[in-house]
Formats: sequence, structure tokens, C-alpha cells
Amino acid sequence: MSAEALETRVVKLEVRSENHDEDIKELRESHLDMKTTMHSIEKSLNQIKYLAIGALAVVIAQSMGLDQAVKLLIRS
Repeated sequence: MSAEALETRVVKLEVRSENHDEDIKELRESHLDMKTTMHSIEKSLNQIKYLAIGALAVVIAQSMGLDQAVKLLIRS
């Protein structure tokens, strides 16, 4: 193989390597964005969970009578 052919191949590999570096950088940035978004979604889901638990407690308290519900909570 001639020196020119080797040099051409090396240049192509360098360009490819630079493109891959840029792609990896973009992937890392998008990964951080997704991580932040997932954390936000997790917080929202926790709020929904506790809201549902509170609503269930209110429904139970109304159906059983408030005094019986308080006694039930104290026993647990």
C-alpha cells in the first residue's frame, strides 16, 4: 500500500473519530436532559400517589364516620 493511500485512510479515520466524539457529546447532553425530565416525572407521580392516598382516606372517613376512622388509624 502506498503512503498516499495510507494517509488518505488515516485522514478518513480521523474525520470519523471526530464525528463520533461529537455524537457522543450530544448523547451525553441528551442523557442529562432526560435524567432531569425523568426526575421531574417521578416527583409528579409521587404527588399523584399521595393525593390518591389522601382522597382514599377522606372517602373511608366519610363512609365509616370520622370517629371510627380516627380509631382505626390510631389502632394501626
